[in-house]
Amino acid sequence: MDLLDQREADGEKGQGPPVTFPDGGLRAWLVVAAAKSPGLPRKPLLDAFESLLIVLSVQAFVTFGLACFTGALFDKFGHRPLIAAGTFSLALGFCILSLCTRYWQMFIVHATLIAWGCNLLFICPMGVLGQWFMRRRGLAFGLMSTGSSLGAVIWPLLLANLPDKIGFAWTTRVMALLTLLCGVLSFFLLKTLLPPKPPGAFFFKEAFKNFEYVCIVANYWTFSFGFFAFMAFIGTYGQAVGLGSFAPYLLIIQNACSAVGRLGSGIAADRIGIYNTNIISSVVITVMFWVWLACKTTTSCIVLVVIIGIAGGAFVSLQAPMSTKTATDMRYGGTMIGQALFVQSFSQLICGPIFGALLGAGSPQDRLDNFPRAICLGAAMMVVATVLIVVARWKAAGWKVIVKT
Repeated sequence: MDLLDQREADGEKGQGPPVTFPDGGLRAWLVVAAAKSPGLPRKPLLDAFESLLIVLSVQAFVTFGLACFTGALFDKFGHRPLIAAGTFSLALGFCILSLCTRYWQMFIVHATLIAWGCNLLFICPMGVLGQWFMRRRGLAFGLMSTGSSLGAVIWPLLLANLPDKIGFAWTTRVMALLTLLCGVLSFFLLKTLLPPKPPGAFFFKEAFKNFEYVCIVANYWTFSFGFFAFMAFIGTYGQAVGLGSFAPYLLIIQNACSAVGRLGSGIAADRIGIYNTNIISSVVITVMFWVWLACKTTTSCIVLVVIIGIAGGAFVSLQAPMSTKTATDMRYGGTMIGQALFVQSFSQLICGPIFGALLGAGSPQDRLDNFPRAICLGAAMMVVATVLIVVARWKAAGWKVIVKT
């Protein structure tokens, strides 16, 4: 039993009302389905246009940077006004994107309407789902996170095939329609169980007084640096080693495998603990980053993205449970998630440009020769991320090896 389990079971005074988690039932699983649906349109272009590196870095920064505000707003006002605003913003962003003809126009749409909509549709479902599950929380979040993983496979395939048939403008309008349908489903099926957080400070700065929470947040920053840089540049690497037209499919394969990892890590987390699952995942990814240096063939690159995709699913699906692991009052759960993702956003803003600067702008062979420098930086970040999560586990459970935590 981890710290949050114990506190909720004991019903500590002054730490918020005791919470009874349904952990199942028709209504709870409908919430899972509703939380999963916004994930389908949430990452439409992040994985489809890796050449627009600055655009995607800024979009990711705004999406996660606003999380500290969205999490606090969720705890105070609930999910419905935020889901409605997010759905409208994202659908409108896609419609306006269909009219864009210049780079700067696409930049503005991605950095404003699309980023804001993705943010709202990312935080709210996590906040709601955390109120329905405890002992099966890993499974619930694993199922929810497969939505964005499937979306990261579906959207690039749509963008690769539909524009030739109906044009880019109508392709983005189709995406707007699908976004609207998913948002409406979530608006009506999601339901919160806890009352709003009590009046007081907008943010929850007290969370950073907990060393365990600080280690978790620092882990997000370092892990994201290496992991999202890998996602942004694995296609470029495939081109550099001569995979040709197959190179863009490396990211699609990784995202497809991530769905398996997200669900599997959720099930594992319920059995062996969130920290233990994340440590295993981090160790595997760290090893594979160093193996990346030797991957020069189609087969080796496919093996690389399959393993990193499966292992990386743990980080994505267990972010929310990790962020609230030290919580003593789940009415602040959204705020704690948002604050952690806010810190992570700065890593996502700079990782792509730094990797790009290390690779340089020379010939494909020049970039291939420079890749080891970028790979080693990403691997070093993964080593630090692993150490941080081990320290967080030590703070929670000491050096006991056979313990669920």
